[in-house]
Amino acid sequence: MWIRYPDWIQWEAIIGIALIIKEVFIQWQMRVIESLEFSPAISLAHGYVNNFLEPAIGELSSKNGSFGLNFKIYIPNDLEELSDQQIERIKHQIQSKGFRLKEIKLKRKTGRPHDVLTIEKQEGSVSYFDFPRTLLSLQSFIDYKIESARNESTDHKKQVLGKNLVEAFRSEVQRLIKKKNLENTVTFVGKSLDI
Repeated sequence: MWIRYPDWIQWEAIIGIALIIKEVFIQWQMRVIESLEFSPAISLAHGYVNNFLEPAIGELSSKNGSFGLNFKIYIPNDLEELSDQQIERIKHQIQSKGFRLKEIKLKRKTGRPHDVLTIEKQEGSVSYFDFPRTLLSLQSFIDYKIESARNESTDHKKQVLGKNLVEAFRSEVQRLIKKKNLENTVTFVGKSLDI
C-alpha cells in the first residue's frame, strides 16, 4: 500500500498505531504465558497423592480393612507450621484434646518408608494423620521468586505467595482425592484441629 500512495500523510499515524497494537498484543501474550506457569504446588500435590497418599491408604486398608478408614491431612496456614517445633506443638494440642497418638511406619513396596500418625480417642476409633512436609520444598521456590534482601516488604510478599501455593496444593489434592474416589476416606484439618 505504501508503494501505491507514497505521499499520503497518514502513514506515520498508521505505522504508530500498528506498533502500539503490536506492543499491546505482545504484553497480553506475556500475561497469558505467565498465568499458565505450572505451579510447583500442583506438582507436589500430584506426587503427594500418587506416591504417598494413595499407596498409604491401600496399605492401611489391606491391614485394617477399608471400612471406616479415616485419613486426615493437616493443611497449614503458612509453611512455618510444618517445622519440627510446630508439629510437636500441634501433637501436644491434639493430645490435650484427649487423643492418644502413636506413630506407625508404613512399609511401602516402592519408595522410602513414611511415618503416619495414628489418633485415637476411644478404643477402636483410629484416624490416620499426616503432615505434608513435602510443602517445605516450596520455601526455596518462594525465595527464588521473591529474590531480595530480607526485609518487611519481601517477608509479606513471601508469606502471601506461600499461602497461595499452600492453597493451590490443597485444591489440587482435593481434586485428585475426588478423582480417585477417596473423598469418603480423606479429610483436611487446619490449625483449629477439628478432628
